[in-house]
This record gives sequence, structure tokens and C-alpha cells, in this order.
Amino acid sequence: MSSLIERVGVLGYLAQNAPARWVGRTALMKFCYFLQELRGARLGYSFTLYSYGPFDSAVLSDLGEGEALGVLREEVISYPSGYGYQISCAVAPENLSELGGELLQNYQDEIDWVIREFGNYSAADLELASTLVYADREALSAEEEISIAELSRRVHEVKPRFSNDQILHQAESLERRNLLSAVA
Repeated sequence: MSSLIERVGVLGYLAQNAPARWVGRTALMKFCYFLQELRGARLGYSFTLYSYGPFDSAVLSDLGEGEALGVLREEVISYPSGYGYQISCAVAPENLSELGGELLQNYQDEIDWVIREFGNYSAADLELASTLVYADREALSAEEEISIAELSRRVHEVKPRFSNDQILHQAESLERRNLLSAVA
């Protein structure tokens, strides 16, 4: 099991190495989800399906601890359509290695993979991709093989704001990259 300090180090690494050198809350949450579900990182989070896809309040708790420790900085950013969060790392890379300890060392390749695969996704794309993976993993745990069309239909039921075409396109992209396990 990972320690709080190690997880804060991983969150800092994610923010520092994202293409923009910062991440939003949605990206941070989904990156942690992908790390656990797609790459097997033992972060210790327990994700459940929520409004914007897989969610665990412990990620936000770790973010708050990271701010209190001076490792992470979170700013509220105003957009024409509302507001968002900009999370950046406030320490030097060498300090992150120390903070992240064995967790960062053991999963650095996996973390870098998540950033490469999903770092340029918008918040909406991350929400959709993570929900597809979540629904796929639910089918897998039920020992159910499903078609990509059925997976897309199930996701559309919980995410009606996305069109069928958007969902199917994202599902096909995940399938081409061998990131879905229950799809036959």
C-alpha cells in the first residue's frame, strides 16, 4: 500500500510532466484512475462511478495534503463557461523523486505512459474514456463479454450528453489500443 507522501509525489509528478506543466482536477482524477486500472499501479484508491466518471474523494484529499505540504499549488481559473482548477507542482523534480519514493520509482514508466496516452485529452474526453474503461471493467468483473456497440450503449445511458458517435469513436480508439478487456 502506498503512503500519503508517496501519492502526493506521484500527483506532483503528473502535474509537472503533463504537456501544459499543470493539470485540472478532472485530469488528475482520471490519470490516477488510468494508472490503477490500465497500468496496475497500487495507489490505493477506490474509484466509483460519479457525475464526471470514475471518482475517489481520496484523490482530492491527497491534493489538499499536497497543497498543505507545499508540494502542489491549485489555482481557480475563470473561463467564459465557468471555472476550473489549475494544479501545478511547486517543488523541484529531484524533490519529487524523494517524495514519491518507491511508488514513483516502481511506476514511473506507467505514469509516463498515462501522460503520453491521455495528457492531451480534454476534460470531456477524459470523462468519456474513463467511463468507458469503468463500464468495460464492470462487465469484465461480471465475466461478461460484450460488443463495442453494447459497451457504447451502456455508457450512453449514464452519459447522455455525449452522442452515440462520440462514444463509439472513443470506444473504438480504446479498443484499437488494447485498453478494453471485456469487449469481444
